[in-house]
Amino acid sequence: MKINYILTIGLIVLTISCGKSKKEIEQEKAQIELEQKTLAEQKEKERIHLEKIEVGKTKLKMTLTNEVDRLKKILEEENNILTELNNFQLGRLTSTKEKQIAEQREKISYLTDYIRKLENEIAMTNLRETFDFQDTPEGVVNFFFQAAKNRDFSKLRNLCDPYGENEVEIRRICLVEMQPEEMQDQFVEAFENGRIMGDPKIENDIAELEVAFGPSSNKLEKIKLVKRMDKWYIGGY
Repeated sequence: MKINYILTIGLIVLTISCGKSKKEIEQEKAQIELEQKTLAEQKEKERIHLEKIEVGKTKLKMTLTNEVDRLKKILEEENNILTELNNFQLGRLTSTKEKQIAEQREKISYLTDYIRKLENEIAMTNLRETFDFQDTPEGVVNFFFQAAKNRDFSKLRNLCDPYGENEVEIRRICLVEMQPEEMQDQFVEAFENGRIMGDPKIENDIAELEVAFGPSSNKLEKIKLVKRMDKWYIGGY
């Protein structure tokens, strides 16, 4: 009986001695609270990020829709001119009439195609992708140059600031895929021989890179990039 009593006391003492101290318990509690706070902050950051992306999509849709409406009015006017050209005969040679009609139809075809591309771009504003090369500012700029060299503009729309806070000129460049061929040619000529000059200057979520561009890579310009949730985007220059 005495032995059992001693063993019982021994087990109690062992249990107490193996248990966590008050300090350890408080430290664990503090660590859990810190992790919960960090997780909550991260979720809030992600929520705000997604909301700002939606704002950016709305801005882009509005801009493109306004442009479509403007071009449709012009297209209507050009169609009226075509009707007049078809009807008017007095004092005009047949060859002259045919030339004018052909030129007018070409203009109408150009506008119709551009409107179609704009409407397609509006439909694609909800589709956003990110890529591994966006992990660094240099990766984004080098891909930009590579896209010009390969005439592959399909991913450029994803490189503009998703919050819609970039400059208008940059937005136009990002949407070069829908631009007329002559605009695409200008883009290729300007950037296919581009290269980065030196290391980027990074402060918080803003990076600045100096680049050489132009047909002979003899023009220097500074490109600004912005970081949004661990991915880099072109902001301006």
